[in-house]
Amino acid sequence: MKNNNTMAAFHILGTENGALKLNTNKMYHWNIPKRLRKDPIQKGDIVLVPTARGNRAVVVMNVFREEFEETQKLYKKVIKVIERAPQ
Repeated sequence: MKNNNTMAAFHILGTENGALKLNTNKMYHWNIPKRLRKDPIQKGDIVLVPTARGNRAVVVMNVFREEFEETQKLYKKVIKVIERAPQ
């Protein structure tokens, strides 16, 4: 079985009254490195990713399998999981 290797997420702008405030203008994609696939990233997790403005936290909206041979897209890699979504 092949694991999910790509995630789509929104950037976190901050918190407002205890709730996360997201930038929903555009959904961005990152590659999930093999070291993080053994304990899978799921929807709602908060992860640290590299961006043009340094490392930032994002909320995962979708996790899926994408083959490079089909899409020809390369993404930056997720650095680490900051917080898991409640089950």
